[in-house]
Amino acid sequence: MPLLRQVDAWLEQAVLSAVTQTVPVEVIVITSPLTPESNLRVLAGLAQRFQNLRIAQRPDGKRFAGALNHGIALASADRIGFLLTDDWLAPDCVEKCLAADADIVSTAMDFYASDGVTELTRLRRSGLTERYLACANDFERASFLEHFFLLRREAVLLAGGVDETLGDSPGVDDLDLIWTLLERGATVHLLDEPLYHYRDHAGERLTTRKGEEMRETYTRILRKHGLAGTELEECVENAARWFGQPVSVVFEALHPPVPEAKKAPARPDLLYPLRWIYRRILPLESRHSIHNFVMKQRGYRQ
Repeated sequence: MPLLRQVDAWLEQAVLSAVTQTVPVEVIVITSPLTPESNLRVLAGLAQRFQNLRIAQRPDGKRFAGALNHGIALASADRIGFLLTDDWLAPDCVEKCLAADADIVSTAMDFYASDGVTELTRLRRSGLTERYLACANDFERASFLEHFFLLRREAVLLAGGVDETLGDSPGVDDLDLIWTLLERGATVHLLDEPLYHYRDHAGERLTTRKGEEMRETYTRILRKHGLAGTELEECVENAARWFGQPVSVVFEALHPPVPEAKKAPARPDLLYPLRWIYRRILPLESRHSIHNFVMKQRGYRQ
């Protein structure tokens, strides 16, 4: 868990969701020299309660990618996962991911407003396996996969870890690293259950950094994997719509809800009294006679 600075309550929720998993896990939080004292107090209090929580500071000069690599180096487990401190995990997230024997296990993700309670249901994806199999190449596959990731540590290390030369924006962990693993033949398993809970907000998080910085990082990733020219420019422009704003804001702009058709006001049923008399008062023989008379008048019967 890389930590620069975070709302104390959100940080506590994220760490608690990790240390209290239904299977034994080790949780490593990598802090920054800029991490505020209030965050450090939250972590110190949790470390006293949970023996599986370890706190370490990122090496001097390292940023987001370097913090992830430092955590990977400190990890002793065979499989590792990333959790951002805005977000939190389902209690059985790791247990369900461990059941799949693959280099990359990717789960569905659900989205919540900043209150952590209001679910943004329109943003959730489903049918992940079928849609993943329909992807045409490793770029589409890497772009489709999303958190939570449970990765085989050995595969990550052989791939060189998170590339620290690309920048400090989203994509170095959940696009470039995954893309690199796929190029090296990594196996993949998807879980359609949303086990990663994403907190969407307009405050400070990787996805709301300056759009130009995110564009530069994304461009470097595409060039690293061989994209160039018009193909690269189109991919950058498509992705750039999501840079610098909360996910829900961009999604609603791209997928405005379809307004419900207005129903015409119901007209008063002026014939209701006559129908009531016809059905409830007239004898059956009289109704048959009336019905036959109407049919003859309309030419349906001789």
